[in-house]
Amino acid sequence: MKKIIVPALAAGVLVAAAAPALAEHHEEMKAEVVERNAKGKATKVKVGETVYAVCTPEMQDGCINPRAAGLNFGNVPLDHWPGAPASELTPAERMKKAESAAE
Repeated sequence: MKKIIVPALAAGVLVAAAAPALAEHHEEMKAEVVERNAKGKATKVKVGETVYAVCTPEMQDGCINPRAAGLNFGNVPLDHWPGAPASELTPAERMKKAESAAE
């Protein structure tokens, strides 16, 4: 039993120690706007040496989320978990949520 617990604890300590470093590195990345559309919204940004297309309602694959690129538009990440996933709801609960969303 100890042979399983000790390596698991050691791995957890390593991940916990590396997490702040990963978060700090992520914060350092800055996106530079390299292309804008006719309305002035960024359509392409450069992060490091790579150029990414900015996601739009029409294009959501192979692009970067505007907020992740440091732009002031696009979807805002939730600051909380809104509840149980739909797969865990009963059919009656799903119907009630769908009706309240339609209002």
